[in-house]
Amino acid sequence: MRASLALSILAVTPTSALATTASAAEDAGRFNDPVVGPAVAVLLAWYAIGLVQMMRRARGKWPVGLPRVLCFSGAVLVIAIVLLSPLDALGDDYFSIHMLQHLTLMLVAAPLVAMSDAHLVLLRAFPLSLRRDIGRTVANIPGAKFAAHKKSAAWIATGLFVGTLWFWHVPAAYDWALDDEVVHACEHLTLLAAATFFWRVIVTSGNRRLNPGTAVLLVSLVGIQGALLSALLMFAPHGLYSAYAGNPLDDQVTAGVLMCIPASFVYLGSSVWALARMIGGRRSHVR
Repeated sequence: MRASLALSILAVTPTSALATTASAAEDAGRFNDPVVGPAVAVLLAWYAIGLVQMMRRARGKWPVGLPRVLCFSGAVLVIAIVLLSPLDALGDDYFSIHMLQHLTLMLVAAPLVAMSDAHLVLLRAFPLSLRRDIGRTVANIPGAKFAAHKKSAAWIATGLFVGTLWFWHVPAAYDWALDDEVVHACEHLTLLAAATFFWRVIVTSGNRRLNPGTAVLLVSLVGIQGALLSALLMFAPHGLYSAYAGNPLDDQVTAGVLMCIPASFVYLGSSVWALARMIGGRRSHVR
């Protein structure tokens, strides 16, 4: 029963969302992203195959927690709304809308993917021999063992997240992404991937990955650099991006406010959550 329910959510909810957003976009004559749509469809099919394979090997027992499937389905739904609706076309015209897309991917979709353990399901779509080959290949990558260490991975994830965010907000890179559909899709993909890596480290803190105190420190550092970037956007005396040269400066200021205020609440909430886990862990240890 739970398996059929989860598969229904996975298959029907995101698919209907894609259909709805696509229909709305076509009605508006603004559906113009041929890269993301097929990528989302492939991801859904890949996940469904992995889930079915896990259920077969578990002999009918439910192998994945329903909340994790819901997290993955929710992430796909968010991605569809952000990138496959008229909102995406509006992002070409308004910097504030484009910033809203980035923030939604990094602060909503990415944490949902991180909590879903989707990588475990996706790997099960491959035969065991291929999974072993993938594992050996990854292990042989120079620096892989260092990056796999819990403390190293945390700082690498944080640096990658911050570096990716700042790179795509350099005016030259930002305008490049808006001028090329493939680069634009890569911009969204890399922001989502880097944010997922970072939130994966944070949501697993205290669970053999990272102590919650370090998680609070990392989230605080990310929040500070986000506030710095938002300040640069809000207080710049002129528009920074040629793609939005015809827009009022208020559009850029609004983008900076969006990056500052909603994001700060997400970082604060994750810090409080990590602190609560740290305090709870200490109390359990004392008992």
